[in-house]
Amino acid sequence: MIIFAKYGEYDRRELIDECLTRYLETLKLTKLEGEVKEEKHRNEKPYFKDYPFVRFSVSHSGSLVVVAMAETEVGIDVEEIKEKPYGRIVERKRSSDKFRFVEAAEVKDLESFLKVWTKKEAYLKLTGDGLSGLRSSDVSKPLFYDGKPVESTTLAIFDGYVGTVVAESQPIIFVQLD
Repeated sequence: MIIFAKYGEYDRRELIDECLTRYLETLKLTKLEGEVKEEKHRNEKPYFKDYPFVRFSVSHSGSLVVVAMAETEVGIDVEEIKEKPYGRIVERKRSSDKFRFVEAAEVKDLESFLKVWTKKEAYLKLTGDGLSGLRSSDVSKPLFYDGKPVESTTLAIFDGYVGTVVAESQPIIFVQLD
């Protein structure tokens, strides 16, 4: 799996194209000529029509965008560590059943809340359930997808951000884009 990271402004099509080209190069493959066609499954999970063996996930927050690409299903999420709007949620979630979508035992402060949040969102991106599965998925237990175990890896390499990638166990390569 390769996780590409870019700070600053970006064009989604250009970014996806660059990441796909670099990813295919690592597989000793060449990208087809023309524009990359990004399609969506019925559950809105994106995929490449011309590259069905490449799975990918995209997340952005603040000035950081990350793209994970792998040959297995993958989900990634990143959040900038800043008080709004999470600070209010962390304070209110302990007294309200409304915020039960985050496991209370794991949340002590804003950063720990964001670790749980990004783990949950990355897992839901992997499964294709999206935010509709927030309340029903418990990420404090072992995670599975299609009967196979998947692992969550906290991304502690981005200063001022918390991130998580969820996929089958595999090496992770990080690539910083200009």
